[in-house]
Amino acid sequence: MTVRNKLKITKIYLKSQDNKYRYALGTQGGKILYCFGINPSIATPEKDDPTMKKVKSFACKSGFDSVVMLNIYPQRATNPNYLSNKINLKEHKKNLQKIMSIIKNGSTVWVAWGNLINKRSYLKDCLIQIKNKLATKNLNWVKMGELTKRGNPRHPLYLKYQSFSEYIIP
Repeated sequence: MTVRNKLKITKIYLKSQDNKYRYALGTQGGKILYCFGINPSIATPEKDDPTMKKVKSFACKSGFDSVVMLNIYPQRATNPNYLSNKINLKEHKKNLQKIMSIIKNGSTVWVAWGNLINKRSYLKDCLIQIKNKLATKNLNWVKMGELTKRGNPRHPLYLKYQSFSEYIIP
């Protein structure tokens, strides 16, 4: 049985009308793993990108029946170097609203943005705002593997499977 078949099939796909921004992608089941990356790439409900494939695989191996991919910033870009130099505040606020509506109280949230958070100066500010908004939800923040030399949680593409460990967002 493939990873896709093991995860629940109720799809979550929230994006802008022009498809330039994606707020959430995944499936909803009884035990959801929420995963935070930097920005969305090309994945859709019909076609996973390499990051989504790895996230789904790790979710299944860790006992989750579904996964929802969220991002610190919602602009689609196959390479974070292509992100806008300035933040789009309207889209950032919409991302915050979607994140708040999707993540349930007491959930497990995997932080997995790697050093990509340093690509744009506004990304750390976006993370702080997300953290502050989610503070009321009593979440279990986790990482996989050791932090990078810069102190960031590792991106899924550069990890081999291992157990999750607690993470405290600075």
